[in-house]
Amino acid sequence: MTRGWSPSEIGMRIPLDTWASYENSLSEKPVATKTIINVVIYLLGDWLSQTLFQKNNVLDFDAARTIKNGIVGMCFGPAVHEYYEFSDWILPVDGVTIGITNRAFKILMDQTIYLSVKCSIYIIAIGLLNGESLGTGSENVKNRIKPIMFAAWKFWPLVHCVTYGLIPARHRILWVNSVDLVWNAILASKARDDDPSGDDDEGENGIENLETKVGDSNLSWQDRFNNSILADSVEVEEFDVVKDAAN
Repeated sequence: MTRGWSPSEIGMRIPLDTWASYENSLSEKPVATKTIINVVIYLLGDWLSQTLFQKNNVLDFDAARTIKNGIVGMCFGPAVHEYYEFSDWILPVDGVTIGITNRAFKILMDQTIYLSVKCSIYIIAIGLLNGESLGTGSENVKNRIKPIMFAAWKFWPLVHCVTYGLIPARHRILWVNSVDLVWNAILASKARDDDPSGDDDEGENGIENLETKVGDSNLSWQDRFNNSILADSVEVEEFDVVKDAAN
């Protein structure tokens, strides 16, 4: 004699089975799986940055902007996967002394070379998707890259101590993108608290999206973070909570 599953059993099995399916997919098709995760997080992060993080209606968002971020996330997915593979190859973490030293070097490389290159490409890519010229995109990079990196250094080095110390290499993209959503929520809250007008006017006093900063675009790669980073670098003058920008 058999019986059906109870609601509590179903509730327990859904996350377990979903994670098992994710692990299987990660083993069989690592690049494709991580790219899909990247796209989903980019889309979700941009939608959240325009709606819930700004206390707006969930349907009150720029779909074109969100889709553009999804496209960028799709392009960055394989590149980020290869970067982490390369990082593990040149800086293995086997052994106690070497492991600690190489983890420190990983964070240093991540927050200098990798951050500057990925962020620059992101700014230019978003600009091109919005009809800007390559020259304009390059100029935007010159104007934005320094404050973005300074703001990133206030948060991400500590996060990456966990990234390279505790998180398995196969799960790093998922981990970093997930933390980025939290980072955006914090920045959005900070932006609202620092808004002198006390309202959520996006156009003048509130959280302006990066479309006003990088030619109708949104600096957000890991999506959400770049906007926030940029806003933080200008004394919370205009916080744009977008995605994972520097991870």
